[in-house]
Amino acid sequence: MVEISKENEDNFIFRMKVLYNQMIHIPSMLSTLKTEFPLFFETDTTNLIHLPMSLQEQINSNILIDINKPTREYCSKFIKMLTQTLERLDKEINESILEKFLEIISPKPPHQDSDKTEYCWKSYYVQNKWITLKNESAYNLVGMTTWGAAYQLSDFILSNQNLFINKNILELGSGTGLVGIILDFIKPLKKVILTDYSPKVLKNLKINMELNNLEIQDLINDDDDDDDDDDNEKNNNVNDNIVNQVRVLDWEIEDLNILNNYSGLNDSNIILGADIVYEPSLCKYLVSILYFLLERNENSVAYISSTIRNQTTFSIFQKELNHKNLTVVDITKQFEQSSPTSPFIYDRSQIVLYKIYLEKK
Repeated sequence: MVEISKENEDNFIFRMKVLYNQMIHIPSMLSTLKTEFPLFFETDTTNLIHLPMSLQEQINSNILIDINKPTREYCSKFIKMLTQTLERLDKEINESILEKFLEIISPKPPHQDSDKTEYCWKSYYVQNKWITLKNESAYNLVGMTTWGAAYQLSDFILSNQNLFINKNILELGSGTGLVGIILDFIKPLKKVILTDYSPKVLKNLKINMELNNLEIQDLINDDDDDDDDDDNEKNNNVNDNIVNQVRVLDWEIEDLNILNNYSGLNDSNIILGADIVYEPSLCKYLVSILYFLLERNENSVAYISSTIRNQTTFSIFQKELNHKNLTVVDITKQFEQSSPTSPFIYDRSQIVLYKIYLEKK
């Protein structure tokens, strides 16, 4: 075995940590690591990692920090991979790693609260900083999962930060809040309004913002208060000193003038959306809101990232955009050719990025 430097070992551990925290399929993780760090593998024909005790100690202290994250199941699969590798090589396993594995396979204590939902915590290393998102493990509610289009839109923001400086930004269908967290890397911003239709989704978004030490103004309950007789009260509750707002916004609105009661919405210079074109019946409402907001602010623009899972649904969205005479530019290839390496690992093959705006008359 070739002697490996401390620097190479640190780089290997860091790369493994990046892959682990994004819950990359274990065989794919090993293939990636072998391509990038071939010296750490026993032979050219196997994916058996050379695991001296020093490397195991680093894995234990830098990667296996919490057996419940990203998920307990994923941690278990990862440790099984380590133990099976060591068994095949007839090597000793680190005692602390073994203790964690025994803890995982022991009966899990029952839930202490009423929420029996299984969650996963994915983490990403972005511009020298770790960010973490709480997602639902099962795909029960679309806004509780971070989808590929959110990664693409986040990449676009990071690659084009100058477009967002000193802007008022509105995100439709904010989901787990990745885009809002990425926007915090840009300074200064005037206002960031993160919206979704589901209070449950927004509560989780709020948790994710706080998890990443972002100050937010919670307007969820204000927007949901149907007994409010004073239309201006929503405006009065806004604190202009806090950049980030979280609030309810349901697209299925027949009279869009109601949006005038929501402080800051009409001031949006940039409208963002990721994976919000998924339901045919909502396309009309989505495009109507885009048109309403773009019409009210000269030189405003929307960037919508979409995974095309169903061409029929996406065609309906395109037809609605055309019906409203909105200008649509597919900037996917232009962005991909100019963007640097992404901190996110995702499949880009079915994702498109549209720039949408209203031509001046």
